Amino acid sequence: MTTHLGDRVVVRDRPWRVIGVQTVTGEALLIELEALDQEEPGSLTVVSPPDEVTALPSADLTYDERGFVPWSHWRRWHQALAATLKAEAGVLTGCRYGRVQLEAYQLAPALRVLAQPRPSLLVADDVGLGKTVEAGLALLELAARGRAHRVLIVTPAGLLLQWQQEMLDKLGLEFTLIENATGLARVMRDLPAGVSPWDALPRVLTSVDYIKKDTVRRRALRKRWDLVIVDEAHALAESGSPASPYATQRTKLGRALREGSRGLLLLTATPHNGYSHSFRSLIELVEPTAATLRGDKAALQRRINRAMVRRLKPQITRTQPDGATTPLFRPRQVTPIRVETTPQEAELLAKVASYCSRTAMAARGTDDEDLVTFAMQVIKKRALSSRRALESTLTHRIEALRKEDVREAPPSRAELRDLQAELPLGDAQLDRTSWQLLRSAIPPDEKRRQAELKAVNSIRSLLRKLPSTDPKIEALVAEIESVTADPTEKVIVFTEYLDSLMAIADRIEQSPSLRGRYKVMKGGMSGPQRLKVQEAFESPGTSVLLATDAASEGLNLQRACRRVIHFELPWNPNRLEQRNGRIDRYGQEREPIIRYLFFPGSPEDDILHQLVAKIEEMQQDRVSTPDILGIVQGLDALGTGLVTLDPASPGAKQTSHRLIALFEDRTSEFVSTVQPLLAFAHSQTGKTEELHTLLSKAVPLLPDEDGIEKLVHSALGGRMIPIEGAPGLYRLEVPIDLRGPGVKPSYPQATFRRSVAVRTKPRDVEFITPLHPLVRAMATEARRQLLQVYTSAGGFTPQRLAARRVFGHERPSVVFTFLGSLIGVGGVIEERLLAIRLSLDGRPVGSPSDALEILASVDHPGEVAAPLVRTLLGEHFPALFEAAKACAEAELARRCEELRGERRRQIELLLTELAADLADRRREIDDEERRAAGLVEEATGQLRLFPIDPGGLTHFRSQRQAVDSFAQTRREELQAHGEVRQAGSPQPLGAVLLVPKGLDP
Repeated sequence: MTTHLGDRVVVRDRPWRVIGVQTVTGEALLIELEALDQEEPGSLTVVSPPDEVTALPSADLTYDERGFVPWSHWRRWHQALAATLKAEAGVLTGCRYGRVQLEAYQLAPALRVLAQPRPSLLVADDVGLGKTVEAGLALLELAARGRAHRVLIVTPAGLLLQWQQEMLDKLGLEFTLIENATGLARVMRDLPAGVSPWDALPRVLTSVDYIKKDTVRRRALRKRWDLVIVDEAHALAESGSPASPYATQRTKLGRALREGSRGLLLLTATPHNGYSHSFRSLIELVEPTAATLRGDKAALQRRINRAMVRRLKPQITRTQPDGATTPLFRPRQVTPIRVETTPQEAELLAKVASYCSRTAMAARGTDDEDLVTFAMQVIKKRALSSRRALESTLTHRIEALRKEDVREAPPSRAELRDLQAELPLGDAQLDRTSWQLLRSAIPPDEKRRQAELKAVNSIRSLLRKLPSTDPKIEALVAEIESVTADPTEKVIVFTEYLDSLMAIADRIEQSPSLRGRYKVMKGGMSGPQRLKVQEAFESPGTSVLLATDAASEGLNLQRACRRVIHFELPWNPNRLEQRNGRIDRYGQEREPIIRYLFFPGSPEDDILHQLVAKIEEMQQDRVSTPDILGIVQGLDALGTGLVTLDPASPGAKQTSHRLIALFEDRTSEFVSTVQPLLAFAHSQTGKTEELHTLLSKAVPLLPDEDGIEKLVHSALGGRMIPIEGAPGLYRLEVPIDLRGPGVKPSYPQATFRRSVAVRTKPRDVEFITPLHPLVRAMATEARRQLLQVYTSAGGFTPQRLAARRVFGHERPSVVFTFLGSLIGVGGVIEERLLAIRLSLDGRPVGSPSDALEILASVDHPGEVAAPLVRTLLGEHFPALFEAAKACAEAELARRCEELRGERRRQIELLLTELAADLADRRREIDDEERRAAGLVEEATGQLRLFPIDPGGLTHFRSQRQAVDSFAQTRREELQAHGEVRQAGSPQPLGAVLLVPKGLDP
């Protein structure tokens, strides 16, 4: 058979439409197909022969009185079809179907990615603004346009369950969890032998530490993903200082994710480590050709604006009914709790500090320097946490010093880097790594071992002579008792260590006012266990939640609580901010109150106390909290300085001052070099009013909440039963013919209104949107009735005609409907419901958009008797259909040219910008190369005649080649983006005769 564009065919026992035909060799054709039945896969490319392609009978409309259906059926099918069509950028659709209370600022990432040929963006919003929701809304918009069928989400292991739950609860999207090798094996059991889950599953959620492994990464990225989302994406940035930057295993993973996807969303509140090269490496993952920090201010702003969106809490405001604006996030109150010590307790902390300092200093210059420094950091930090944490730490150290058989191999360099970066670790993993450090960082010679053993035994002896009460825990309990005397107040206590957590719990159990009013959340709890604890804390009978850092990830408790107490000050303030973010986030309506305990007599705690005060001061002044956290994260000398700080040393005070000055110097460097770059991304916040307008913009024939409700009611009838006393809630009994994939036989409680959905729990109330399986099943039925038809085949008469009365005094007319599709390189990019209204003499009446409005109207003055239909329409129908088909063809061609023109104008601009960016980047590399070769006098900036180091410059040649390669790839992608064409002629759907009320034969 001869195959043409737009033909309807059967291939491999399924109905398809031909959207592309190419001659391969001789009679063989390469045929691109789009599914007509909405089953998966939705597209297919075959070579015929050998594949057998069978033409389907004509789908043209013909007049047959047996082909009429009631207007309500005809309208319902068209509405269900319209609700599931692919739309081009410009109108927000998918965002409306999330189970979230939408704020205009949350839509900015979605709008940004929709406007890009390659949907990639760095979302660097402040902690607590809802980056998960923002990424989900962008995903919904891309999915509504058919641009996000295969989606991979990569997060730290501790956030996997939270992401899985939020995607399901808030967006209605199920993601398959492949957390590790065990998870992969579990998923493979449900697939045919030899099928890779990475290839077969449309939506997968995995951990960054699992997918970064070489073999896993290769398998996971073998088949390209439509969209990859990475949370805590700062882990993918280059590390180190400008003088010695280095790419970690996670950095290499980031580059692989970029190459293995059509779109990339990076989420982080700290898009740098205080250095510009770290920030640039993230921009490079989003858009390699925009990763240029050279050029004029306008060019820099344009590049960064295109690659990143960033809003901070103080910038987010809400407009009140009177027009005034108020901050959405209330400023928080941060105050310390001083823990006073007896002379004996102060002596204990001083002895621990001196021992750790001297041991670390003794290892300077040896192969084990890093190992010993980390081991001493563990001891110092646990000593400042609680006595129980110190006791278990000393026991492990003494055993390893005494007995060779209990010593262990040291952690790998990668594990040490993870520990240094304070990446999220489970309680068990943190303890295991800590004990491994203590049992492996052992001096090689016997004399040093015995000296150290004597020092540690001395510390433990002093510890055991102290009273049983821990002054820090006593200060904490006193604060909790004071706060919870008010029954409206709850408090969350965070600690880094499980030993300390259990010591606190034991002491609270002894308090008559707190016994039975607290809950404990530890790392390693299952999702259901965590949920049970969280729900108990949110209930009236519980006032206190004790949690480790490992358990805190993913906790969102802003609606139940406004108070956080830090039992110890983390050495990385980033962890402090992550804890605060559990209550200081979107949805918190009261002033957040943050307290932290510290020993003023401990030089380490005193330095951290001063840093916290400076961070709060800077936040109110010139530097945002996320930026400060990035600065500290890149300040490796701070952790080393705290370990080697010896309070018994004569220069202890000077060392403390030097560490504080180091932080201030790095902050000043950041303000002069990196902050101006980040500031460029803040210029987008003025679009709030535009976003509100787009959110409320109506789409022709795309039902709103009320429309979907009526649409489903028209299908279910008496099976959709209102729940008494609960406006907007229904009980649904689904008929057997609508029980498609994912559709339940019944829904005890369901709603179609987002306003109801956001204030109810997903497990209690089903939220029915155009993305819901029930509406999808209705759309499948509509396609079967309107598109998958075989005129006169086997005596079957398609029922695609209707007649209805209309108000007014116009002459009778007919509205013909068609489905038009536009395709690009990736397949169908837009589907349009075309409505052509003609008078009975064949003249167009109004515009296609006017005709759509008539079809969307709910007015129904009555049906039309069959004799009148026959008289008005019978003999005119063939000519009217041909005229309507020609009009639909012209309308689709007009839209195709319009979209092609929009894209070509966009491409022309992007190619111009690409050329400028490429030139700036090459000049930047040239400058870096001259400096590396010693051709530039650092003091004067003048050029030398001869290089100091002509070797070692191959890195820069590689950089140029990579940049040129990226630019060429981007040119090819842009050119392909401009290819827009019709997928054949518009497909006939149906026709409705409009007869004015009062007109009779």
